Amino acid sequence: MLKNTKKGFSLIELLIVVAIMGILSAVVLGSLGTAREKARDARRIMDVKDMAKLLVIESDSGNVALDTCTGADALASTCTGPGDIIMFADYTDPGESETACTSASASDCNYSVSRKDGSAGAGTEDFQICFYLEYGGSGLPAGVHAIEGPIGKLTACD
Repeated sequence: MLKNTKKGFSLIELLIVVAIMGILSAVVLGSLGTAREKARDARRIMDVKDMAKLLVIESDSGNVALDTCTGADALASTCTGPGDIIMFADYTDPGESETACTSASASDCNYSVSRKDGSAGAGTEDFQICFYLEYGGSGLPAGVHAIEGPIGKLTACD
């Protein structure tokens, strides 16, 4: 009677296990990329809705011009007033882009403020905040979008 006294795995068995683990990890990492895009897009939508609410709160006395972010497509983080609009400095795009969003943006860009028609001189009732979605969300496809005031309607960035 022959008795097999070898213990352990053969080299081929170990290579097969390593290959299977590599394939599984590639699949998992691929799906994590999409999850990160969706998470950044969800944060973008929450941020612009919060900024729109701040503008509506400040519009109690009518359409008041924004301080320091008066140009067309001005970076929202540069706004200093009126009132609590200074908190816009806390809202920056999770993609950490330094460029302001415009209607022509084709990749990550930082939140920008202008009038509803895209011109300079945004106010607390006449504004649009442009942002970029990587994957899409809230019924919006990937690309550049805006939230308009004072209602907070999601629309295209002008």
